[in-house]
Amino acid sequence: MSYKKSKIACIILASGNGLRFDNSKSKLFYKVHHTPIIEITLKNITKYLTKDSIYITISKKITKNEKKLLLKYTENQLIYGGKTRFASLKQALKNINPNNFEFLMIHDAARPTFTKNIMIELLSSMNSKKYHCAVPASRVEDTIRKNNKSVKRNDYKYYQTPQVFKFKFFRDNLKKIKINPTDDLGVIERNKNLKIKYIEASKENIKITKKNDIDTLKKILNFNIKYGSGFDIHKLKNGSYLSLAGLKIRCNYQAIGHSDGDVVIHSIIDALLGANNKGDIGTYFPSLKKYKNISSVILLDEIKKIIKLDNSIISNLDCTIICQKIRLEKYKKLIRKNISSLMECDEKHINVKAKTADNIGIIGKSKAVACWTTIKIMNL
Repeated sequence: MSYKKSKIACIILASGNGLRFDNSKSKLFYKVHHTPIIEITLKNITKYLTKDSIYITISKKITKNEKKLLLKYTENQLIYGGKTRFASLKQALKNINPNNFEFLMIHDAARPTFTKNIMIELLSSMNSKKYHCAVPASRVEDTIRKNNKSVKRNDYKYYQTPQVFKFKFFRDNLKKIKINPTDDLGVIERNKNLKIKYIEASKENIKITKKNDIDTLKKILNFNIKYGSGFDIHKLKNGSYLSLAGLKIRCNYQAIGHSDGDVVIHSIIDALLGANNKGDIGTYFPSLKKYKNISSVILLDEIKKIIKLDNSIISNLDCTIICQKIRLEKYKKLIRKNISSLMECDEKHINVKAKTADNIGIIGKSKAVACWTTIKIMNL
């Protein structure tokens, strides 16, 4: 489910210092499963919103590589934030044409695991046209005290992001505000005509504030871990190159197959489909004329869309290529690099092994090549 840019703009606030996390490092680029926290947030948000509607505020300390990473998830320029969260919000709004949008969503980059239910309810509530805003909120459950005296916890709520507003209503109230609110609802909370839709907040929707929050984040992500395996084998014939992982390896053999016979990509496709309970490669690409001699890279690109790989994290991908006479040792690094590029993930996630069959069977007689792939993937 995604919403057109004509309806909703989304500001991702990512310019804070995160001093409670670590003075020496940016918490938003702290890696969990080899993936920066902010990238987990952006992978999650792009399940629902198009990249041309996303605006990201950044710190002036950000590196070129970090900018490059963020630009994968937006088609707009990155926006340097201010000294406070509120100042960053105002700076972001200066870069958005309100005439192009009906709604405004604001989200803290340090909340990577907001739930599908929260997002759907927020957007559905605003589409109903009944409310000025929709926010996740819940009553305080723990005992709270002020000056060592208990207070009525039923009188208190805690709030989370993302929060969604009617764009014009929010902008008009922003011009009048004289305080520095700690969240976005604070901009309009004093409006007497305000109509709020409260969405039940989620304990999964944690904000990464301190270092020990990382352990909680890992536990939440681990609930979404899935494993898959894939195997492919093709006969060989005399030729000039062998297709492996989208590369053409020069040799005296060529794979026999309906497509280009790339056993590495075919095994990766089956591993991805297995991890997502989506059948096998033959389900999507039967032996039809239109797939004759087709590049397996094209097939992989189709599968990536089907399983929504952009909204997933590959934690580990392990390929074992089994081939007798074609020595692949010197190609392993290149194959690993190309798999990383095809899967749009860090090389640290990828492992490639090259084995012979000790002259045993059809592979050992150089009449076939095979690949076995296992994958560990997290769907957000």
